[in-house]
Amino acid sequence: MVDVLFIVLLVLHVGSIVAWMGGGALFLSVISPSLSKMSPSSRSEFVKLTLPRYFRFITGSSIIAIVVGLILYGYVTQVESSLAPSSSGLVSLQIGSVLGVIALIFVLGVAMPAGRKLVVLTSQVTSPNENMVKQIESLQRRLTMGARLGIALLGLTLILMILGAEI
Repeated sequence: MVDVLFIVLLVLHVGSIVAWMGGGALFLSVISPSLSKMSPSSRSEFVKLTLPRYFRFITGSSIIAIVVGLILYGYVTQVESSLAPSSSGLVSLQIGSVLGVIALIFVLGVAMPAGRKLVVLTSQVTSPNENMVKQIESLQRRLTMGARLGIALLGLTLILMILGAEI
């Protein structure tokens, strides 16, 4: 018999992970390179209009991915143990879960604050001076570094989850 709760949790988890990783890849491949090539006025307008929505999307999808993943882990190990992986698969899932939580903490604790500060800074300034331009560039680098690290951690997590699921 099909376990509907398991399927729903799995679809929510995988879908939110795809959204999170896809959003990170979009930032690294399109948004970040475009920001560095824009004029200050274009950058300011783009940052004000686009990044707050992007940050909400990444925040929501990352939190959903981790919360549903933890619920799914609890479900397969505690409630429906017939779905539980082998002991070696379980270790992979546990390590992947820890890496996912670390990625979430890093994204929400390092990258998002830099991004929000970038939005505030570009919103306040009509004609940036040299100091402001350097600060904006520094925030962009920090945000890009956070996205790179997040994608790297999520890539490792994906590999571990696939190994743990023993597909």
